[in-house]
Amino acid sequence: MKSNEIRKTFLKFFSDNNHTVVSSSSLLPEKDPTLLFVNAGMVQFKNLFLDIEKRDYVRATTCQKCVRAGGKHNDLDNVGKTLRHHTFFEMLGNFSFGDYFKDDAIAYAWKLLKDVFRLDEDRMWITVYKDDDEAALIWKKVGIREDRIVRLGEKDNFWSMGDEGPCGPCSEILYDLGESVGCRQPTCAVGCDCDRFLEIWNLVFMEFERSRDGQMTKLPRPSIDTGMGLERIACIMQGKLGNYETDLFSPILRRLEDISRSVYGENEKTDTAMRVIADHVRGATFVINDGVLPSKEGRGYVLRRILRRALRYGKKIGIEKEFLYDLSGAVVDIMGDVYPDVRNNHPYIVRAIKGEEERFLETLNTGMRVYDEFVKEIKSKGSKAIPGDLIYKLYDTYGFPVDITAEMAAEDGLSMDMAGFEKSLEEQKERSRAGSRIKGEAWAEGHVAVLRDDVRNVFVGYETLEADGIILTMVRNEQVVEELREGEEGEAFFDCTPFYAESGGQVEDEGLVDGPSGKAVVIDVIKVKQDIFAHKVNVTMGSLKKGDKVHLVVGKEKRKGVSRNHTATHLLHYALRTVLGEHVKQSGSLVEKDRLRFDFTHFQGLADEELQKVEDIVNEKIMGSLNVTTEERQREDAIREGATALFEEKYGETVRVLKIADFSTELCGGTHVKNTGEIGSFYIVSEGSLAYGVRRIEAVTGKGAVRHKRKLDTIVKRISRLSNTEPDRVLERVEGIIEELNTKSNEIERLKEEIITQKVEEAVKDAEEKNGAKVVAMYVPNAKADDLRKVTDIIRGRLKSCIAVVGTREETKGMVVAAVSKDLLGTYSAGKIIKKLAEQYGGKGGGGPQIAQGGIPGDKIKAALKSVADILDG
Repeated sequence: MKSNEIRKTFLKFFSDNNHTVVSSSSLLPEKDPTLLFVNAGMVQFKNLFLDIEKRDYVRATTCQKCVRAGGKHNDLDNVGKTLRHHTFFEMLGNFSFGDYFKDDAIAYAWKLLKDVFRLDEDRMWITVYKDDDEAALIWKKVGIREDRIVRLGEKDNFWSMGDEGPCGPCSEILYDLGESVGCRQPTCAVGCDCDRFLEIWNLVFMEFERSRDGQMTKLPRPSIDTGMGLERIACIMQGKLGNYETDLFSPILRRLEDISRSVYGENEKTDTAMRVIADHVRGATFVINDGVLPSKEGRGYVLRRILRRALRYGKKIGIEKEFLYDLSGAVVDIMGDVYPDVRNNHPYIVRAIKGEEERFLETLNTGMRVYDEFVKEIKSKGSKAIPGDLIYKLYDTYGFPVDITAEMAAEDGLSMDMAGFEKSLEEQKERSRAGSRIKGEAWAEGHVAVLRDDVRNVFVGYETLEADGIILTMVRNEQVVEELREGEEGEAFFDCTPFYAESGGQVEDEGLVDGPSGKAVVIDVIKVKQDIFAHKVNVTMGSLKKGDKVHLVVGKEKRKGVSRNHTATHLLHYALRTVLGEHVKQSGSLVEKDRLRFDFTHFQGLADEELQKVEDIVNEKIMGSLNVTTEERQREDAIREGATALFEEKYGETVRVLKIADFSTELCGGTHVKNTGEIGSFYIVSEGSLAYGVRRIEAVTGKGAVRHKRKLDTIVKRISRLSNTEPDRVLERVEGIIEELNTKSNEIERLKEEIITQKVEEAVKDAEEKNGAKVVAMYVPNAKADDLRKVTDIIRGRLKSCIAVVGTREETKGMVVAAVSKDLLGTYSAGKIIKKLAEQYGGKGGGGPQIAQGGIPGDKIKAALKSVADILDG
């Protein structure tokens, strides 16, 4: 049975048994910040199991995309070395949320495997938790012989969501692949670590809740969570001995054979490399499709590790060029019908993979040479450990993930000084931290410790720009104070505030504080914690005192400008996704009063036509005067109903949902206009690259757009007057001038080359002979370093045995280049000639024996050239 048919059959079986078919969630867990990637089918149902969320079904079935590479569940090191481990896999599962329990879960599993998939029951084994007599009895009832039921301990057959919370025993179904597979030892049995007994399905009986002190109590609504790897059941259903021989992998391996000229199945080392590559390109394809790009941290770093590990294994089988991007096409061919978004996003995926390949291959060879040189040195000293500073150098300079260095070290029989590496890494982090700090965190570090536990504020700035508040406390120079006097600066904390604190890319509000005995201006607002805002104030009159009832007023002009630009960023995000594709995701923003900046994922610069389309869409939405609404929702409800969340942002349980008409719904805690018409107009000022795969647009709105348009009009009018051309023909005139300048510049260069060639011919005729060598020393006016090198090449082309020394001057700086023909290298060295000239005339320089370059004071360059013959004598 083909894998697509297995997938459909599984889901249909449970659908026919009253389970709701739920689509796979993204690989990026939207509701669980503790996970890098979704690593099991139950992740999207976690809150159902915890009984803190309700849905309109109590039975579900899924085929869930999963990644286990990084974090607690990390199969990366085993991938390729075994036939069953993968970074990316699909988990088939059925779930009960307080509905059926062990009897039905076991009955469903056995019926599907025995009657639908028609597996050989004599080759199936069952494991149960050592104390789970109930599960063992149910298995016997469905027809499993007692000698086929194996009891194992907590490590193998007891599952928990964490140190505390829902947990319970589990039961695994294993399939015996036969004595020819695995360790082939006569003692091999269920529980052996070899590949013979393949776990195909795990049934988790969630019936207890574990408390912090380890006590377990029965859950009022026990639940079921099961998981069966599609790759493993396909292996059995297709009569294969390993997952890589199934139709989920074999087309990838066939294409890899064509690329590498290797054959899978002939050599174990080659097979391991090919399995690593086939697995990793699947994982990378799906991770990129779900919005991750290679980077130095988090999910992006895991992706980078996967790609770079695959590249190194490619090198092991003789592939010296980029190839993974091409191989991803085989993944799309296999999976594209089941996951159409992977097919639609394939051009984007290709660019992401190829870009990472190009960058890493530039340093891979150099890095491996550095590694080999160090290993030789280490072994020559009798050491068996790679020092931490070298591990860090390979990581930082050559982009080698630590696990790649560890693999190379293991292959060479060396250990790793990880403590030394961590020390080097921490030293670098300290240098980075010293150079830059996020201001809220920096403030908190120095100040929050002095605040009372009851210092909290309520933010009312969505509803009003003015509010009355009470000064709870004040801080100056990291000390709590009772009063701030005229001319002093400090931080004030109020019980409620209309001031927005900088967060989510939006800058802070500014405004006034009016108290009974003084006034102050608010110049900054920092979110120390979710409900603690520090208001940096400058007292302009009288004083502010703890306990004062004050009137707080937000500056309207700044708030309005910021709100216009913030709503415009949401319109821009929508327009970019409309024009460029669904792969576009926000990766950063800055929203100020007069401008906005928006960073997004995309691999190439936008054409003028694309920018115009984006701008037109935003302005169309502005001119449509569309309603902009916000409401507070439970985060999970909002996301389930289609609201877009930024995975890098931290959201509480209650979130603010921004909705623009019926086309944009996003989680956003910022301030916004009530109607798009308030934005006025939108104008893109610039678009460029921020980092690989990340672009940046800067734009202006409202009055800012008017000012920018007026500035451009002024420039056009000035050029029009200077060029004596009508404004609508300025571009044509400027293009003509540039073309004319280029023509004249080329003519100047041609004449310059003619003059230099003529001078060279004269110098060659006048060449002085020293010890069988022709010596040419000449001055070339207005020349660059490349020009001087060309002149030495011409001279060496004219004379067989020669020494050429050529100099030039630009204001106070002089430059000299020396070259020696190959037949004289045993007698003369260009590097030594330059060094002597530099020493004699107060300059510096050097180079190789054949060509070298140096700098000499400009007023001494001609004298230096005249002395070349004398230096050769010396």
